Amino acid sequence: MLHYERIGAGEVLVLVHGFLGGNTIFSKVIERLQQHFDVIRIDLPGHGKSAMERVQYSVYDYAEAIAEVLKHEYVEKAYWLGHSMGGYITLAALEKNLAPITKVVLAYSSDASDTDEAKEKRTEQQENLRQDGVKPLVDRVIAAFFADDAREEDIQFAKEVAYAGTEDGLIAALQAMKERPDQRDFLQKISTPILLLQGSEDKIVKPIELGNSNIKKVITKTGHLGMLEDPDAFVNAVVGFLK
Repeated sequence: MLHYERIGAGEVLVLVHGFLGGNTIFSKVIERLQQHFDVIRIDLPGHGKSAMERVQYSVYDYAEAIAEVLKHEYVEKAYWLGHSMGGYITLAALEKNLAPITKVVLAYSSDASDTDEAKEKRTEQQENLRQDGVKPLVDRVIAAFFADDAREEDIQFAKEVAYAGTEDGLIAALQAMKERPDQRDFLQKISTPILLLQGSEDKIVKPIELGNSNIKKVITKTGHLGMLEDPDAFVNAVVGFLK
């Protein structure tokens, strides 16, 4: 089973991190979130403290692993917050009805599949991981996750979180992202209330287009890691939507 931490009281809020993440990426916002919610934050396979239980995962496999944790914790319904790749996993869980999800926050994520260019880039990163390991890749790419005026301590913290990932775990995550489905049509038809958290200086993902009255949007003046760059804006948006 995946490694996870549970803290707080109220409605259950599941936090799903993204690529190069771990449950500790939410450290700056967890104290305030636990004042409002029963928070379960999870390490995906090969990230943080979770082991790889298979060679390859799809976004659906990740979602099923999270659903197993919720079943183990006797969770009957929950809010899900998916950051970046965690958003792809959350949409996969919604699509296949893998868990009872009442509201969703897609934080700095996308509903589109990878372009050919993006797939090539991920393949190159997989080769880099095989040849050089985790740290060189993290050191090379992590700054792009932030706005240009980001604090150095936040960048360093994100690096430390990412270093905990394993080569196999990150390679599998890259493969899952390459193979994920296009969810744009699904998202425009969904009835589940959804909040889009988008960064005005996010260089990693393209903004999701609105076209569904069940979807709301909040823009933070951040890059791809708004929970680190502006935790107050992040928490205010999440609590305001879910409560």
